[in-house]
Formats: sequence, C-alpha cells, structure tokens
Amino acid sequence: MQIAFWGVRGSFPVCQAQSLRYGGNTPCLEVDAGEAAILIDAGTGIRAAGRALAKRGVREIHLLLSHAHWDHIQGFPYFAPLHQPGTSVRIYSLRRPGTSLRAILADQQRNPFFPVALEELPAQLEFVELEEGQVVAIGDTRVYSRRLNHPSLTGGFRLERQGRSFAYLSDVDLYTKLLLGAGLQTPSAAERQQRLKELLAGACDLAHCADLAVCDTFFRPEDYEPSWGHSRPEDALRLARDTGVGQLVLFHHEPHRSDGELDELLAHYRRQAGGALELIAAAEGLALSL
Repeated sequence: MQIAFWGVRGSFPVCQAQSLRYGGNTPCLEVDAGEAAILIDAGTGIRAAGRALAKRGVREIHLLLSHAHWDHIQGFPYFAPLHQPGTSVRIYSLRRPGTSLRAILADQQRNPFFPVALEELPAQLEFVELEEGQVVAIGDTRVYSRRLNHPSLTGGFRLERQGRSFAYLSDVDLYTKLLLGAGLQTPSAAERQQRLKELLAGACDLAHCADLAVCDTFFRPEDYEPSWGHSRPEDALRLARDTGVGQLVLFHHEPHRSDGELDELLAHYRRQAGGALELIAAAEGLALSL
C-alpha cells in the first residue's frame, strides 16, 4: 500500500514563499489500489492528483469524502477525470439526514458559482452514502468508516490491503468535552458524555494498530479553540500510543504556519515521542509505502 499526499493544509489554500516546502493546497490523499485509484478528500490538492491520474490513464477512481466543509470539496470541480468521457468516479461519504451527497456537490457547481453543472460532466458519477460503521470493498481494499467529533457531519476512514492498514482522521477534536457535529446535541450531560465516549471509541477503532495514521493536528496548545473541532499534536500522540499506531503523520496544517514553524513543531514532538513512534509532518509530494 502506498499513500501519496497532494494537499495537506486546513481551512483555505495558501501561496506564500514561507510555505513552499510543505505546500499550500487543502486536503487530498491518494492510496494505491491496484488498477483503480482511491482518493481521500477533494480539497485543492485534487487538481494535481487529477492531472496525474489522467496522465497515467486511470479510468476507475474512488473518492472518499470525510465531510463537506469547503476546504475538503473546493477542488472537486477542477478534478480533470470528471471531464473525461469513459472515466468512472464513485464518491463515498457518510449519509446526511435531509440532503444527499450529490446535492451538496451539485450546489457548488451551479450558476453563478461554476460554468459546468454536475449533470453536464462527461464522466460517469456514482454516489455511495455510507451508514455509520459500514464496511465497503474497493477491489482488494477494505474501507471502514466511523463518525468523528467535528462541526457538520464528518467521517474518518480506515483502509486495509494486503495485510497493511492506514487510518485517516482529519478534522476531529479527539478529546474535547464538546459535542460538535450536526445532530449530536443531547438533553442531558450523561448522554453527552456517553456520545463523546462513542465518538472517541470510533476514532480508536479506525486507528487500532494501524501501520500508518494521518491525524488532524491543526492547533498548537497555545492557540487551541475547542469550538472549531480540531486536535493538537499531543492529542494525536496520545491516540497513537493508546491504539498502537506504527507511524503518525501530522496533518491539516494551520494555513499561516510556515515551513520553519512546522519544522520546529515536528522536532518538538519527535522529542516528546522519544523514539517510541515514527513521526512525520505531511507535505505535498510525500509518498509513504507500507
């Protein structure tokens, strides 16, 4: 299994000299799946991913969407394979009450926002809305999904192939006391605590003994804002230690954080990990083999 990083920033893309090494595009990963390609999230990084897939002649693409916040879908209209006849794109996300995944993506491509409507794209599109905990097979890759604690309705994923496992937990506040997602509010404190335990247990299930886990580390301790639904590096380290993760990738970098600041952050938390865990900071162009 190979994981390639096409976009690693959170919130919005950046183009500035001090961010060139780690990159400024919003989230998109590619996971090797044999003849098919699996992508995770459709931030602005999916533009370069799409060009690469088109050049390689890949005609079967599976796109896992964690949620519909704009930084995770804003690159979708510019995904080159969507504009190629004969290409099949299957898009997966957790089911949302009251609206469909197709409607969400179609809305951002309606006039006056974009000149080509979703229904006008020449590629063959299929939408798969997943139930909480549902497992799907993409070729010989098994994909597990769990809901995460983040504003909106957000999911994380675990992919298993040929004895290797990879967990994707972007956009999650792992250890907060706040319930942040749509439809999660409860009338009592006891119910709230129970739901928080269930959400954390779901994240732990995804990460359990994963060879590689990509985790939201948007905040530093000093600028943590609990209502935003993002984690800190110490949260990711805690999860990795508790679940037996082999390699941990810091991800969804705060958009103003410079390359130098990310270097310092990585060095600090590598010292904190003490060699017990391999720690990496996500960067565009990074490719990891399991």
